Amino acid sequence: MSHSAYQLPDLDRPFARTNVQTVAQRVDLLRELLPDARAIGELCCGDCWVQWAAYRRELTVERYHGLDLHPGVVAANRAAGIDCDLGDVLDPAALRPFLGDDVLFYGPPLSVNCDGHTLLPFRAVTPGYADLVMLLFGQLGYDGTLVCIAPRTTTPGDMRWLYDTATDANPGVGLRLIHHSYATLTGAGERHEPRLKYVELWLSTRLPDLWELREGQP
Repeated sequence: MSHSAYQLPDLDRPFARTNVQTVAQRVDLLRELLPDARAIGELCCGDCWVQWAAYRRELTVERYHGLDLHPGVVAANRAAGIDCDLGDVLDPAALRPFLGDDVLFYGPPLSVNCDGHTLLPFRAVTPGYADLVMLLFGQLGYDGTLVCIAPRTTTPGDMRWLYDTATDANPGVGLRLIHHSYATLTGAGERHEPRLKYVELWLSTRLPDLWELREGQP
């Protein structure tokens, strides 16, 4: 896919970053489901300092590295001491350094037509979840866990469609967990009532195919 099909952040203006409360929930899930994980990759990582610090501080992670298409984002991450590659998430060559990771997180933060306020349907997100799943589990034969961080508009039909796509690519893939991640803080630290931030789909060749549904509260 051409880079022109992607929407990149304007680094001179504020843009969405990963919520600290959802990161804390991911730490708990990693500790429970994948306690032996040593390497974590973040695809379309953006400003990933919050999760990088949390995983290093609270888990037995020996390697954390990111991938992003924006040269400015990559430079900023590297300046903060984070291992970060420049590349397109749908480029097989860019993904190959991540194939040895126990866990990969994928949540494209700024899809086409995303303004940070308007919710997009699951299948409108670009780069698409299905495209990555087919490339990662199919063509590249990834053996590990991919956490798709999806919009809160994600429906059971979307989940089934992605699951079918994954199992078509590799029959050994299962959907271990459907995690509804709630938060009471904005990215700027302002408090609000509990809101659903993300629907996380934990696809894995190493975890059982349980389709377990959970709600994570801050």
